[in-house]
Amino acid sequence: MSDNVIRFGGSHIGNQIALQNLKAWLAGSKSRNYVVVSAIPQLLDLVQFNLQQVFLQELDEEEILNEIYGFYIGKVDEQPSEVYSKLAKQLVGLLKGIGLIGDYSRALKDQVLSFSEKLSVEILSSLWNEASIIHPEDIDLRVSSDFGNATFLSVDTDKLNKLEEGVYLIPGTYGIDENNKLARTGKTAADYTAAFLTKELGVDTLKLWGLDNDFQRAKPAIIENPEIIQRLTYSEASELAYFEHYSFHPRTVEPLEHAHIPIQVLSAETAEGKVQTVINTETYIEEQIVKSVACTDDISLLKLDGPGVGLKPGILAKVTNQLNDAGLNIKSVITSQTSINFILSKENGAKALKLVHKLGFSAVTDIKVVNDVALIGIVGHGMQQAYGVSAKIFAAVANNKINVILSGSGASDLVSYLVVQESDKEKSVREVYKAFF
Repeated sequence: MSDNVIRFGGSHIGNQIALQNLKAWLAGSKSRNYVVVSAIPQLLDLVQFNLQQVFLQELDEEEILNEIYGFYIGKVDEQPSEVYSKLAKQLVGLLKGIGLIGDYSRALKDQVLSFSEKLSVEILSSLWNEASIIHPEDIDLRVSSDFGNATFLSVDTDKLNKLEEGVYLIPGTYGIDENNKLARTGKTAADYTAAFLTKELGVDTLKLWGLDNDFQRAKPAIIENPEIIQRLTYSEASELAYFEHYSFHPRTVEPLEHAHIPIQVLSAETAEGKVQTVINTETYIEEQIVKSVACTDDISLLKLDGPGVGLKPGILAKVTNQLNDAGLNIKSVITSQTSINFILSKENGAKALKLVHKLGFSAVTDIKVVNDVALIGIVGHGMQQAYGVSAKIFAAVANNKINVILSGSGASDLVSYLVVQESDKEKSVREVYKAFF
């Protein structure tokens, strides 16, 4: 009996076409089919919003419950089930308690946010009567205690292998740590959960049933009908995952890479399981080298400047440790002898500035954050081996009078970065795209 592990995005819950096609594709399957489910995006947003608002205003329990019940009614067209109602009341009770305490730990935050997945799975279960629910607690799915960014460690495969053939729904993105506390592995990390289960169960392929945002040559809002990329390496897929117009968790490849287990992105629009994109270890270099021109304006630039920056040891290490201890993620670092530039999310720029000022570097003469910027990522293996790729990139922006604030090219065979003014983001993407496609 050959098992299947399939990631089903929360945005597909209630999408009759995507769900019916998946049911049809699995029909007659003589195997165990583990469907790992992410949260309905709007439901996750609702939980996050109320977690932030609970300190600012008195909690309206009835209003929040009605909003949560509304997701079930809207998707299933029935009154909420007993289990769903119980989960909703538990969530509201937690929010109320946090409001009274006036604070919450990272562990408690993870516990609250996990309800978005648990509630979403209950909705999907009501639409898929033949499926059963398995929670991470049921299969001893163990993770590290890095709340919000935990790493999967182990799972009770014996329990899974003893199950009969059928469909099993698993809420993604969390597991249980050594103290039996719930810890999430990321905001939308069902891909990563599915990848870990794929590897541990010895399944030969991870299948992603559609993506909210396909792997395309560029952002569709900027380039009309960009082509879907058919072949990517693990590294290329992970790089693109850091840009918001690709709905793929960067850590998905971690459990699979060394075992050479491929990932297939299947179209949710047909019942044939049509493969749109294959992600594996095979380095496939296309004629134009570049596979995608990605972008994001969700960045801020933390700049540490000074003539002694390149001479004074430990500056980079101290900053990264300080930001890591505060739970602030660094997207990338671009350095020179007189400047260290940290690319962070926009919301983390001001926080990082305060933390770094406390370190008191004598060799740093100026520390500042630049916010009105955008990051352009030109992605594709083979950049170091192919003549003229960097020249073509810089010619495309220079010929169109786009000022490059910062660039990182040559450090990797995989990606070149441009930091430009936020107002130049779309123009930069269009011009670099035209240069290669």
